[in-house]
Amino acid sequence: MRQLDVAAMFVSLWLLASMAIDALTPKELTVYMIGAAIAPAIVILAVLYWKRVPRYDFAVAFATLWMTTWIVLEFITPKPLSLLVMVVAVAPLAVVGAVINLRRWRHSKPRSSSTRLSS
Repeated sequence: MRQLDVAAMFVSLWLLASMAIDALTPKELTVYMIGAAIAPAIVILAVLYWKRVPRYDFAVAFATLWMTTWIVLEFITPKPLSLLVMVVAVAPLAVVGAVINLRRWRHSKPRSSSTRLSS
């Protein structure tokens, strides 16, 4: 049953993403071109989700695949994409990078010991 749920969820996300990206991009880039460009990334994310990859690793994979998808869309579009579209493409990478650095910074702080050792 879980496989069917995951498949239905990611197919719905694929259709929604295709339509949303179609609204943001020039009219020369059709929903069919967008759907074909983002399909491999959606399939990879669906498999990672189905295999229950940890959230942190899933977020890194999502950000990487999102940026790769936008690079592919830039290659196949006849007109250059707008600056707003480029900001949308880079945003997940920036957020994931900030979270990684924040977690590393938090864990690198020296912790004070609240218990004393008896001598």
